[in-house]
Amino acid sequence: MPDVVCMGELLAEFVSTQANVSLVDSPGFIKAPGGAPANVAVALQRLGLSAGFAGKIGDDPFGVFLRQSLEADGVDTRFLLVDPQARTTMVFVAVWEDGRKDLCFYRNPGADMLLSPIEISPELLEGVRCFHYGSISFIDEPAASAQRKALDMARAGGLMISYDPNYRPMLWPSIEQAQTVIRDGFRFCHLAKISQEEWQVATGQTDLHLGAQAVLAQGVELLVISRGEQGAVATNGDYWIELPACPVQVVETTGAGDGFMAAMIARLLPERERAGSLAKVSPNVVRPALRYATAVGALTCTRKGAIPALPTECEVLEFLSHQE
Repeated sequence: MPDVVCMGELLAEFVSTQANVSLVDSPGFIKAPGGAPANVAVALQRLGLSAGFAGKIGDDPFGVFLRQSLEADGVDTRFLLVDPQARTTMVFVAVWEDGRKDLCFYRNPGADMLLSPIEISPELLEGVRCFHYGSISFIDEPAASAQRKALDMARAGGLMISYDPNYRPMLWPSIEQAQTVIRDGFRFCHLAKISQEEWQVATGQTDLHLGAQAVLAQGVELLVISRGEQGAVATNGDYWIELPACPVQVVETTGAGDGFMAAMIARLLPERERAGSLAKVSPNVVRPALRYATAVGALTCTRKGAIPALPTECEVLEFLSHQE
C-alpha cells in the first residue's frame, strides 16, 4: 500500500508554448498532466515516498494519457476511476514570468467532479500513513461528499492529514463560497499550506501573523506559507520560521507549490509519527524540512509544465549542496 493517498482533480493541461502572452495570443500549446493533488502524488514518488491517487477521469484519450502519466512515476492508480459519460477535465494555461496565469477550464461537468461517496471504499486507506486533499473537490457534488467521506475515514484511522487550498476564481460560483469552503477545510487537517496569492481568501486576513493565528485556531498543528520569491514560513503558533527563496532562473511557476507541499509531507510525516503531533516537532527539524521544500519549489520553476518539472530527491540534494 502507498504511504500517502492524494485525492482530487486530475486533468490535462495545455500550456502555452510562449510565455508572457494571453491565451488569445498564444501560438500553440504543450500537453501535460496536471491537477494539484496529482502533482503532489508524483512529487512524493520522486522524493522517496510511495503515493496513490484517488479521483476520476473520462473514458477518453486524455484519461488514458493521465493514467499512464501517473503510472510512469509509480503512482498507485487502483482508485483512479473512469466515468463512462463525462469527459476528462482540461485546462488551457498561459503564464507570465511574474507568476500570473491566464486559465480556461473545460469541465461542464468534468469527470473529476462526479466521484461519488459510494465509490469510496475502506480499502482506499488501508495501510496508508497520510491523506492529502485540496479544496477544488469541495466545490461541487457529488465529489464534495466523496472527499468528506474519505476525510472521515482518514481521521478515524489516525492518519496524518494534509491540506492545500487552491483558489481558481473561474471555478468557484462566488468569492464568498470560496472563502467559506476553503476556510472550513482547515478543521480536518494537521498540516496546511497556503500560498501568498491565496492568503486573504484562505484566512480572511492580509497580515501573515493574524492569518496564521486564525488557521491554527482551527486545530492545524503546523502551517506553512509559500511566498514565491519571498521565500517561505512555517509556524505552529509558538515559533515562526522564515526562510528566503532559493535563487533560480524561473521558466514557469506551475506546480511549484505542489512540489513544496510534497516535500513538507515527505520530511515531516515520519517526524509526526514519532512525536504524535506536528506541533511537537522541534523547530530544529522543521527548519531543514522547510529549506528542502523551498528547494523543491525552486527547481520546479526551472522547467515547463507541472508534473514534467517536478524534481527527484537526488536533484534536490545536489541543488542544496551547491546552495550551501
